[in-house]
Amino acid sequence: MRLPQIVVHEKDGRLKSQLEALAERCRWVLRGASQAETCLRLLKPGGPAVLIVKAGRDLEGELALLERATWLYPDVPAVLVGDGNQPELAGLAWDLGAACVLLPPQPRERLAEIVAGLMGEKEESVKG
Repeated sequence: MRLPQIVVHEKDGRLKSQLEALAERCRWVLRGASQAETCLRLLKPGGPAVLIVKAGRDLEGELALLERATWLYPDVPAVLVGDGNQPELAGLAWDLGAACVLLPPQPRERLAEIVAGLMGEKEESVKG
């Protein structure tokens, strides 16, 4: 059986660094990838996983990744994280299969809690 993994699609590494303590505590593999194809390749072998997609400058590509990942790997929950309060983006992400959408006014600090919940971990793992 494969180790549980978190795959983070972003350009700057901020979300990945935000999840490092949780991944270490729970003994999950944490991988960052800036290319959509790399993300899909990392998810291919199966096993428990969560995909985090950061909405940034390539919104069309990021939403395409979200859609492809949720279609190809329906057992892998996907989380879309963005910087702006954009209700239209949230609705579109839900329609494309996101398990969770984290946009302001929700604090980004909730990401570890959300990922832990999607992986089926108890709250104690998040707080350390």
